[in-house]
Amino acid sequence: MKYLITISIIILTSCIGLKNVSNELVGKWECYHKELEDGTTKSADLFSGEEFEYSCDGLIIELKSDFTGSESIGGLTFEYKKTDSILNLGNRNYVIEKLTQTELVIRDYDSDGTNISNFRQKFKKIE
Repeated sequence: MKYLITISIIILTSCIGLKNVSNELVGKWECYHKELEDGTTKSADLFSGEEFEYSCDGLIIELKSDFTGSESIGGLTFEYKKTDSILNLGNRNYVIEKLTQTELVIRDYDSDGTNISNFRQKFKKIE
């Protein structure tokens, strides 16, 4: 009987912890700002020399409680998971810099160090 109670408590504790992790990310997140890791928000086109601003206009990420998600641009669907401060959206990895009930800030995570530039994106919760 002792073992059954102990196992039940462990399972319940695990489920409560899992619920808390998923609930903080669940919802629709709208991107409102995109910049390079160093804070740069503009660049110049290599061919024309014309200056442009980094943009994430129209990007909405929806994360569901069953650990699936979708992206408004391109209609991509994916599975997601959060491990410590790393957020995996399908095959893309991000470092979570800030997560509140209304704001999510993620930065490209490059474990190999092969990316030339890493972007930071800021989202606000819309649902």
